[in-house]
Amino acid sequence: MTILAGALASLCAAALLVAPHGAAAEAADPPPVNLLAADMDTGFDSGTSSLTVANPASGGTQQIVSVGGDNAVELRDAAQGTNLSSYFSRRWSSGALKDRINAVYALPVGSPAQQFALRYELKRSAAGTKPVAKDIYAQIQFGNFDNNLVPRFPVPAVSVTTTSAYTGTSSALSQVDETDLAQYRFTIVPNGGQRLISTVEVGFSVRVDTGGTDEAIVVDDLGVYELGSVSDSAPPTAPAALTRGAVSSSGVSLSWTASTDDVGVTGYDVYRDGYQVTSVAGNATSAVVGGLMPATSYTFTVRAKDASGKVSAPSAPLTATTGPYVPESPAPFPGTRETRSGWLWDKTKAMKEESGAVNVAQYTAQLADHENVAANLAKLDTLFQSYDYEQYKTMAKMYAYLMVGDQFSAGTLAHVRSYFASYAYQKHPQTENLRMSNYATGYLVGQYFPDLADLNGNSGEVLKSINKANLLEMVNAGVRRGWAEYQSPEYTFMTYFCLNAVYQWADDADLRRQVKMAMDVMWFEWANDWIDGYMISSESRAKGDAHAANDPTWRAADHSTLAWTYFGSHRAQQGVGESDNPAPAAYRPNLEYAGLAAWRGMTYAPPELAVRIGRRTDKSYTSRKTNLQNSSGRAMDIYRTSYVRPTWGLGTEVQYRRVDNWIEDLPVVLRWHSDAANPLFRLSADQGTAPIGTYNQPANHRVMQNGPTALGVYKSSGDQTSNYLNALFPTSGSIRERREVGGWTVADAGSMYFAYKLVKPGTWYRQTPNDPANRVKTTAQTHPTAALSYSYDILRSQADTNGWALETADASAYADLDAFADALVSTTRMDVSHLDDANPRLVYHSLSGDELDLTFDAAAQAPGPAHLVNGTAIDYDSFKLFDTPWLRQDKLGATFTASVDGASVVYDFDQWTVTTLPAPARPAATRLTPGNGRATGPLDGS
Repeated sequence: MTILAGALASLCAAALLVAPHGAAAEAADPPPVNLLAADMDTGFDSGTSSLTVANPASGGTQQIVSVGGDNAVELRDAAQGTNLSSYFSRRWSSGALKDRINAVYALPVGSPAQQFALRYELKRSAAGTKPVAKDIYAQIQFGNFDNNLVPRFPVPAVSVTTTSAYTGTSSALSQVDETDLAQYRFTIVPNGGQRLISTVEVGFSVRVDTGGTDEAIVVDDLGVYELGSVSDSAPPTAPAALTRGAVSSSGVSLSWTASTDDVGVTGYDVYRDGYQVTSVAGNATSAVVGGLMPATSYTFTVRAKDASGKVSAPSAPLTATTGPYVPESPAPFPGTRETRSGWLWDKTKAMKEESGAVNVAQYTAQLADHENVAANLAKLDTLFQSYDYEQYKTMAKMYAYLMVGDQFSAGTLAHVRSYFASYAYQKHPQTENLRMSNYATGYLVGQYFPDLADLNGNSGEVLKSINKANLLEMVNAGVRRGWAEYQSPEYTFMTYFCLNAVYQWADDADLRRQVKMAMDVMWFEWANDWIDGYMISSESRAKGDAHAANDPTWRAADHSTLAWTYFGSHRAQQGVGESDNPAPAAYRPNLEYAGLAAWRGMTYAPPELAVRIGRRTDKSYTSRKTNLQNSSGRAMDIYRTSYVRPTWGLGTEVQYRRVDNWIEDLPVVLRWHSDAANPLFRLSADQGTAPIGTYNQPANHRVMQNGPTALGVYKSSGDQTSNYLNALFPTSGSIRERREVGGWTVADAGSMYFAYKLVKPGTWYRQTPNDPANRVKTTAQTHPTAALSYSYDILRSQADTNGWALETADASAYADLDAFADALVSTTRMDVSHLDDANPRLVYHSLSGDELDLTFDAAAQAPGPAHLVNGTAIDYDSFKLFDTPWLRQDKLGATFTASVDGASVVYDFDQWTVTTLPAPARPAATRLTPGNGRATGPLDGS
């Protein structure tokens, strides 16, 4: 590397050693020009700051201070503000710095690159007790970047907390420059004007965790200086001997042998699975890559770079696997219902605030235990001044008021009243959980704020009457048709959360009785589906990979967490909720309220028979269930089948009489006991920009199940960007071995084996939570909530018509995986001769000896003879609402019966009574008409 101006400066410096004192001025170079000085008041001499705070709610403030008689700016993050970084910046679209950068970019390709450096003076003026080091930094950002010709961050967000200016105790300011942080030296490489920058932004970030004391830095004399041109004829050599060092559950230490360059190496870029993840200076030969997933394999490479922008070839790849998940505070095991519930309550109080002060559940739980009272009251007061478009957040705030409102000040109570008055509590054409949230909140507003009018002008008894009717209509539909958002990790709980509030606080005994019966039936279904730590069922409205996870390593703060507190699991629950989620995805604790149901003051408890069913560890059965409404409350059919063994289970579903409905369903779900995370295999079809693997095309992807075997056919609607089938195989260790045999992908999951076979060719891909959400499915949105929560190998097949078969078996049925694979090859047969027909057809002779014959049919129509087993059509219309070893109810039936161990309980939804019987009762079956009860059902005309 040759920095021409720098070389001249060195010669001049040498001359100073021998020249007379009077000659020094003649020999010295002029000082470098501060290109920022023409664009902003870099020394704050005017007494005002050119910087602005990005988010006033972050708690960030700035003021001009005097240091040694010279003006400077102090940038402060308040510890009692929201738990966000306070970011102060200035952005401009014209000026000397932008013009000079673009002048370099406009030079012909191959022209010498130019080096620049960021410099400023700094001192730490307030030493917070909980500083967040990674969020105390300076950076430069370019507009119109592509991270190829133009970087987004020529100076990245590198923490300043390691510099002597920050750590020093002097009251004076000290310079921070490229000698302190190598990343402050940046290179602009001419691109012939192919891409120019549109804006320049200089910014500073300061952050302290809530609960500490304020953190502040003082900054002065900001500058960006041009250091000179760079001439370099060749790229560096590739780094050699890439080696793994220490490994943790979230990071890997790497080292390598230094590269060489004809002039000099200025830095190394480290890549994880093809994505650049960190950079180090040219004199470093090691790096630590953090933010990784536990028990996950990654492939790393390193590239060297020089000051002219030339980059070496990559090093030889190195694959390393992170350590196992280490929970901060695992649950007691086996524990009791009381200790597990207490653990959940403590987890709620310990939620993290990484996305700001939004944790209603945390603040309420702490206040209920009289912890951090002043801070939590202030946070809730702020939250009651914010309108929520998702009304289950309104219900969460109602919980806060009813649980700890006796501690609110008069000012906060005024904000509470204003908040609840900002909604119209009326019948809505919304999703199930949002309707329930609106109606339940509306009723409680009428009861607890009788003089408060909603946006429709209704208040008191009128508001209660309107919303009681709405609530009872939903309850009546839920107990006769099944809840639409069944087993949804997010929305099932939201509906339950609202019912629990009504049962806990409503003053109407009739309403409370009916609500309690509806909650009881929910618990019976959860108990039926629970196999010692896992829910075996297809799922409605599973939004994203985190909402498919459901196991003792980690589960969302949802209904399965409540089920676990009563039922337990085969191993300790290690983590719950976003605060424990190791995946680097969007953090959304504002949607987590399950812990509030663990409050000691709650009066509801699930039926004793439901708890007994849920705790059974010997479940071995086939069940059929039906749901007869969609999320909007319109009549449709979802037929659900499960095949369950004590340590694993397969669940599927198929839809008929389909009307508008959400497509966030998991139509094929296989779970098994494992000591590793995420023992889940699932199948789905692409859907628009939705995340891979958790949305589906119910109208185009038709599924049938016969015991341990499932079969599917697919017919595209014509969209060539979404005609994909996806099979997601977890790589978290829950699959012990996987191999390809005779067209099958066979897997050893420990207690069970399974095998998947595609008809049309497929291609293997890999995606981890650290990858962009669109790494495999390129049309997927890239919002953080769309990212995966676990790592998968994904078998992906694109075709306008397609099909697949899935076989499952208990491991005890075969000597080993080889024997299982041999049986598949020798026993099964697949006739694909009609797969490209107008209505694709797939005939499969299964491992159990049955013939499954599946022809594509219309989801909008009634079931017909399209799904056959041994020549006989599956009679979906004969399915009951519940038909399991413990639960019985006819479609639209008024009687629900639960039986276990010789005891039974009968729920009568006409009389709204509960009767305990000495022996199991099995109501006579009734056959539903092809109209699905539209002439007689409770939702007619809705």
